[in-house]
Amino acid sequence: MAKCIDVTHKYLLILLFLANSFSFSIGYSYKIRKSECIANAAYFSNVSCVLKPINWTRSVMNMDCDIKDILTDIKMTVEVFYKDSSNLYKPFAVKFSFDICQLLKNKTKRFLLEKYAMNHLEKWTNVNHSCPFTGHLFAREFHLDEVSLPTLPFQDYKIAFNFSGDKPSKHLGLVFIYFEVLEDYYKNKRTKPRPK
Repeated sequence: MAKCIDVTHKYLLILLFLANSFSFSIGYSYKIRKSECIANAAYFSNVSCVLKPINWTRSVMNMDCDIKDILTDIKMTVEVFYKDSSNLYKPFAVKFSFDICQLLKNKTKRFLLEKYAMNHLEKWTNVNHSCPFTGHLFAREFHLDEVSLPTLPFQDYKIAFNFSGDKPSKHLGLVFIYFEVLEDYYKNKRTKPRPK
């Protein structure tokens, strides 16, 4: 079973890489429209999610929270949804679950998608050491770009990050990121021929 999952991860990463390499010439951009941070008050205080627009095609998100107690075991489930014609979000066939403490502990023994997720966590957050976690957690300048995501159809999407403890009943919090895939007008703009 583990070998089957490892092979599936490799094929999915190859497909993501190929899709990204072709999408750079097309001109897509991913803009975060809205973010929501819902934290369990028993574990966190002073929770904030602030979205800061950079330009017409890009915005960044900053998140902060204070841990009330010690967090010894953290699991994260990432699920992607798309908005259909009836304005409802439906699953987009992508759902991953990660044991963050185990990934931070075994830095050399990671599957490809786990490396992909942890590189992003370590780049934009202060989740850069093994468990347990105490004190202040933050994320700075979190954004979505052509390197972070594969090519997606022009549509609205939602990414749900669900954080839980050692048991699924120990709910820590949710982070929702609503974003839109836009065509980068300036990248696709053709130069008009000059009149003779």
